[in-house]
Amino acid sequence: MTGSRVVFSWFGTDQPPPGPPRPQPADLRLTQADGDVETYLAAYRAVGGPHGWSRRLRLTRDALQAILDRPARRVLIARNAAGTVLGFVELDLAHGTPAAPAAEIVHFGLAPAAQGRGWGSFLLDHALRTAFDAGAAHVVLHTDTTDHPRAFGVYLKAGFRLLRVTTAEPDDWN
Repeated sequence: MTGSRVVFSWFGTDQPPPGPPRPQPADLRLTQADGDVETYLAAYRAVGGPHGWSRRLRLTRDALQAILDRPARRVLIARNAAGTVLGFVELDLAHGTPAAPAAEIVHFGLAPAAQGRGWGSFLLDHALRTAFDAGAAHVVLHTDTTDHPRAFGVYLKAGFRLLRVTTAEPDDWN
């Protein structure tokens, strides 16, 4: 991947998901792991490893702990009954300003073994509801050409709209 440009697509929505929340799959457990570096890193590796995610892995433990300890930071981990990480979402609920409250879905995804079961739609729906329930008027996220090829469509289907597209060298981002 080194030397090839990565295309980043930024999305946003100012509408919470319509209707009732998606039902939680029976074989999926969702827990909050705010501030737990080891749990966070296990989820980050399980989801991001196949896509070359490395930014959080290059941080010192103290630097990552400082990010995860921010009051408006939420980390939700999806696991199966055996405790295996199936996916996660990292939310920054203080992405905006007091005059324009916003949230960012900083990281989001499923481990390869969990893909194709509708669990991503549940997790994204839950993340959006969490952000809007916390007072966000707008939620943003991004995907790039190193992520799962279906991510772009998943975000559009969830009600996001494309805001902008940029490019960068992989080492500048991941």
